[in-house]
Amino acid sequence: MPKPRRAAKPARRSYHHGDLRRTLLATALSLVEDEDASVLTLREVARRAGVTHSAPYHHFPTKAALLAALAEEGFQTLYTEQLQAAAKAGSDPVARLEALGVTYVKFADAHRGYFRVMFRSDAGGWADYPKVLEAAQLSFVLLTSTASEAQKSGGMQADPAEFALAAWSVVHGLATLWVDGPLRRYPILGKSRSIGELATRIVAVSTKQMKAE
Repeated sequence: MPKPRRAAKPARRSYHHGDLRRTLLATALSLVEDEDASVLTLREVARRAGVTHSAPYHHFPTKAALLAALAEEGFQTLYTEQLQAAAKAGSDPVARLEALGVTYVKFADAHRGYFRVMFRSDAGGWADYPKVLEAAQLSFVLLTSTASEAQKSGGMQADPAEFALAAWSVVHGLATLWVDGPLRRYPILGKSRSIGELATRIVAVSTKQMKAE
């Protein structure tokens, strides 16, 4: 007499080497884009990824470690996009500086999850994660070197460090107002077809003001 067949066990998601880590990062990034880093937990990431609640700990011992990995990716992506924008802007350092600023704002709009994680107020400057700090320095060094060239070519008398900080403050403030602030409802946006176009106008105005000082 044939034995009765056993009910098939539900298939479990399997991963090749490295796939689980990538899936966890993508899931966490999507969660931050939809909501905020404050609601992210390893258990929730595991639930959304369809794995056991203990699975994330094989790659990320803490929530902070997961966020640090996202921040590192974000800074590297920003640097790559800024390098490409600067190259397209040509040899004029002022044009390259403006390209860096516009790209910064467009990056924040296109990669809101990364942007929110990279500049979290409770991250403590990523002091415990040297790889994040190293990745963050790439974009900052590019900004300061380009700002210094622009300052010299335009005959601007401002302190180089203050000049770079002013340039960063303008685009970071604009990006923050757009991603998590009230700018979407502000009437000035009606004069621009996109945040990229608005960023281009604001950055150009800021550069002219710096030249005049």
